[in-house]
Amino acid sequence: MTRGMFVTVLSNLAQIDKTQYAGSSKFVDVSKDAYYAPCVNWAVKNGIVSGIDAKHFAPEKLITREQAAVMLSNYLSYAKITLPTDNSKPLFADNASISNYAVDAVRLMQEAGLMVGTGNNYFRPRATSTRAQIATLMYSFYTKVA
Repeated sequence: MTRGMFVTVLSNLAQIDKTQYAGSSKFVDVSKDAYYAPCVNWAVKNGIVSGIDAKHFAPEKLITREQAAVMLSNYLSYAKITLPTDNSKPLFADNASISNYAVDAVRLMQEAGLMVGTGNNYFRPRATSTRAQIATLMYSFYTKVA
């Protein structure tokens, strides 16, 4: 799953009017004609995503587990959704390897039961997420919210 695909999933979840977000992006690697361009524009405007730097979003780059956690956490804030959490769960065994920007989001996803370890309680923050893993994440999210 790419970063552009995941932002598209979130924008579809929000049921945005993509015509309101058409046009040029602040990122040089997001063509205004790309299917994900309005989705990226919406997500930037609403604080759901930021780029990998000031000029690049890297929409074709595979999304990491920690990036997905941050984007979904930011979406929750945007949508004013609070999920039930269980803070009794132990930290992931590789918690120290989670990027500083993602620590809180990963913990929230873990406490809400949306993201679990990959075995032996490892999160593997920089591992990429497959479409199947994102589908499972979104299904878990949907069942918690619905």
